[in-house]
Amino acid sequence: MKFITAILTLAAVAVATPTGTNPPQCTPATYSCAKNPSTHAEGWQVCDVNSKWVYAGDCPPKTVCQFLEANGSPYCIPAKW
Repeated sequence: MKFITAILTLAAVAVATPTGTNPPQCTPATYSCAKNPSTHAEGWQVCDVNSKWVYAGDCPPKTVCQFLEANGSPYCIPAKW
């Protein structure tokens, strides 16, 4: 009886698993430099819990976004650094 219950449980999980979903764009809680989709200003984005990039903010005027691989963070630095 337990064996049949286990098989039925596995079958239910297999049927409930979505197919044809889009692959994740990113790893949640990661950052990258990006352009503001509305103004095209330099800034950064963050990966949300659904593995989708979300624009997070603009850099101040006369700065550019620089990504530091060592700690996985974007920084706004002077454009002529």
